[in-house]
Amino acid sequence: MSAALPAFDASPEYYRHVAHGYDLITSSYDHVEAANWVGRRLRRRMQAALFSTFRAGDRVVEVGCGTGIEAIALAERGVDVVATDLSEDMVRLVRTKAGARGLKNLEARAFAAHEVGELQEEFGNGFDGAYSHGGVLNMDPRIEEVAAGLARLVRPGGRFLCTVVNQTSLFEALFYPLILRPRKGYRRLGRDIPIPITRHEGFRKYVVPTRFYSPRRFVGLFDGAFRVRHLEGLQILLPPWNLSDWIERLDPLARAAEAIETRIATRRPFNSWGSIFLADLERVGK
Repeated sequence: MSAALPAFDASPEYYRHVAHGYDLITSSYDHVEAANWVGRRLRRRMQAALFSTFRAGDRVVEVGCGTGIEAIALAERGVDVVATDLSEDMVRLVRTKAGARGLKNLEARAFAAHEVGELQEEFGNGFDGAYSHGGVLNMDPRIEEVAAGLARLVRPGGRFLCTVVNQTSLFEALFYPLILRPRKGYRRLGRDIPIPITRHEGFRKYVVPTRFYSPRRFVGLFDGAFRVRHLEGLQILLPPWNLSDWIERLDPLARAAEAIETRIATRRPFNSWGSIFLADLERVGK
């Protein structure tokens, strides 16, 4: 399942490579996600943030909807969702799911994250908010255009919630030296790293060049249009997604670590040390 690996740039080849990878895993995505302890934990936290932020009647746009897990959950609560994704197969699946559930307040569009601003022609700045989950923003070299597009779409006072893969991982920095692989503990500092798109056994070798961001660097991309309301570290003391198999080996230590992490996740400097961070940004202006 290997493929020629393009550079992390804005070339058509790069976007085709990413789209093809997610097309390949469309049918297995939900099952693999459900089996991944870390993935479930991250999704629970993201959904809790979404449900406490958006209300029935709000209109929101999702950047990188995947198979529509968050979009469907919000639509079932009465939120109007425009879900977007680079993978046409995933978008088709979202449409099928929405149709089967009779969710007329959910529509799905196929385009890249940086193209989200194109919705302005149809919706103006009529979105009450936006969100993106799963490190989607780490995989678009034109992330500045994502920020600019959302600034045009989201009304003043609207919110943008996103989970982003961090450039720093406290767990990896401590864990990899213990198993005599110290260089891997700091690999994220190299910025552009190829990572597997799934834990599915059949597709683990399909990798996508990815750029990691520190919270400061990421938030800076939105400076002037959005302000930070909340920053939360995720998987600070717990293994990141790629090391989820260690959870069972470390239990019950992992459960104790989870309890501690829950208490420190929003405190500085810990909120910048997770392998993932959840950023809650508010659109500024009048």
